[in-house]
This record gives sequence, structure tokens and C-alpha cells, in this order.
Amino acid sequence: MKIVQLNVKCHNLERMKDFYTNVLEMELISESEQFFIIMAGTTKILFEKDDSLPFYHVCFRTNADFYDYMFQKLGKESVLLPNENGEYSMFWKGKQAYFADPDGNIIEMLERPLEGGGKNRFGWHDVGEIGMPVQDVARMEEELDVYLKNEQIDSSETFAFYGDTKGVFVLVKEGRHWNPTERPAVIFPIKIVASGDREAYFKHEHYPYEIIIRSEWPGVVPAVQFRIARPTNQLDKLIDFYEKGLGLKRVGEFWQHESYDGIMLGMPDRQYHLEFTQSEEKMELPDPTKEHLLVFYVANRYERDEIANRLFAMGYGPTEPENPYWGRGGVTIEDPDGWRIVLMNTAGI
Repeated sequence: MKIVQLNVKCHNLERMKDFYTNVLEMELISESEQFFIIMAGTTKILFEKDDSLPFYHVCFRTNADFYDYMFQKLGKESVLLPNENGEYSMFWKGKQAYFADPDGNIIEMLERPLEGGGKNRFGWHDVGEIGMPVQDVARMEEELDVYLKNEQIDSSETFAFYGDTKGVFVLVKEGRHWNPTERPAVIFPIKIVASGDREAYFKHEHYPYEIIIRSEWPGVVPAVQFRIARPTNQLDKLIDFYEKGLGLKRVGEFWQHESYDGIMLGMPDRQYHLEFTQSEEKMELPDPTKEHLLVFYVANRYERDEIANRLFAMGYGPTEPENPYWGRGGVTIEDPDGWRIVLMNTAGI
């Protein structure tokens, strides 16, 4: 269960934005008078302004070098939180530290290898944990079992990890102290988009918790479904663009079939696929507008960037989108025929 997106409430909007972008060095994606959105590695976080003072626990994962760098920086900011022994640097399967943000949320920083075995980057990996206070821990585990798989075994009447190595919900009994402080856990609204085995939606009957489960496709392009057929006069170039560059799998082809050649590229399989055809005689084709888009919602930002970089290396650079919306988290690229694809770093609608 990978935590792809997290929506939480925020009281001190400007101070929080400054802290997360300048101190924690997370990329600012979008902002308004009522919210701001940042990227914590592959996890998108939306902070929405609220009149109350919310209280959350969030854990960010990173590599050893960035942990050491950020630990020193947070120490200079005087926001690190000591444990009961007065220690600021701890160890739990890796280096561990706690600190407070301007709203007083308890933030944890964990040194962990990058999930999936990819190349470590000097920066944040993702949100590995989100705290979810509840009145009955066991009951919440049972309710989540309907939608997700739990591989964790640490569980008690007041505390449970729910999830797997990709990400967990930290279920705690309301009022239990958040380590390493004596501040009791309090219920505040949380919206989560996470990966799972199947599409699902869960809105709790009593708690202000909303969970959207997105199933990821196996393979190179974990995107939403699409099916489209299109003629071309340069089939070879389109094959290179969509097969070698974008990374789609060839699921079918035909040659000299009633004067037509064609290829099918799966998204991710035969059930949903692109088909490009070329006839023996050159066709007069319509010019695409700048608003004709084939949008791939790629939840993992690093995977999105790898796709884009492959296409850049082939000579297909980014282009400015006609609608600025696609520039907020998306990369727009024109294929050889001038039709545009968008690699959108969101979990979809």
C-alpha cells in the first residue's frame, strides 16, 4: 500500500508553506489563499487552511545522506523532539528522528532504502506512515480489511501498524500519546489516496477519514485506462515513440492486411490498447489541436520522470500546454504526428 496523496488540514498556512518548502525543501506544486500542495518525494500533500488547529502524525522516509543533512538543518531550526532519555537521534531499523512543524504536528523522519530498489536520490522518498486515531483499533483493522491487505503483525488494543513495507496507517486509540511526546492523539480530517490490489472507496461512517484505493498496472506505465485508434503516415516513428519511449507493450500487429499495416500497444493489455494504422497510399490527415490530449495518470513521480526522460533523450522534449492545468504536475510531449500526450503526476480523478 503506497501512500500516493495525502490531504490534511492546516492552520498557519503561510508558516507551514515556508517550513515545508524552505526548511524541508519539498517542491511547491500549487498554492492559493486556501491551500498549498507540495511533493514529499513520490507523495503529494495538500494542506488546506482551517480555523481550528489540527494535530497529525506523519512519517517521511529518505536515504541516509539526506537524513544526515536534514537532521543537522532541523537541529539549527530547534524543532527536533527528544525522547524520554533526552536523545534526538534514535534508531529503529534505520536512523530515526522526530520534529514539530509550525502547526505542532509530530513529524517523523526515517532512514529507509528506496522502495522498489530504485536508485537512491538525495531527497525525500515518500510518506511512509500517516497516523489515524480511532476509538477502537481492532474494529478499524476489521473495516480496512475489506479494502486493503495488511501484512503487519504489530497490534494491541491501543496501537497497530496497518499496511506493508510500502506504507502503513498508524492506528492509535484516541488519547494515546504520540511518541516521543505526551501529546494525546486527536481525530482530524484526513483524505488518502493509496495503491492497492483493486479500485475501492472508503469513507468512514464516524471518523472524518476518506480513503481512495487505486490499483496499479503491472509494468512500465502504471496509468489509467485508454483505448484509441489512429491513422498515420509514419508508423515506424510512432512505434518508436510509444513502444520504446513511452514504454507500452506490443500486444498485436498486422502487415499488408488489405493494404494496411498496423500495430497495437497495450494499456496495459489487449483489453485496452492503442492502435496505429498506415495504408499503402499516403493519407490526408487532420492537424491535431493543442487540446487533443492522451493523458496518462502516473501516480509515482519518479516513474513519470523516467518515462519523460526517455522521450527527451529521443528528441521529444516538453511543450507548453495550452491549458495551464496540465502544467501543474504534468509533462506535455508531442508525438511524431503532433498529437500530444500528458504524463500527469496525480492519482486521477
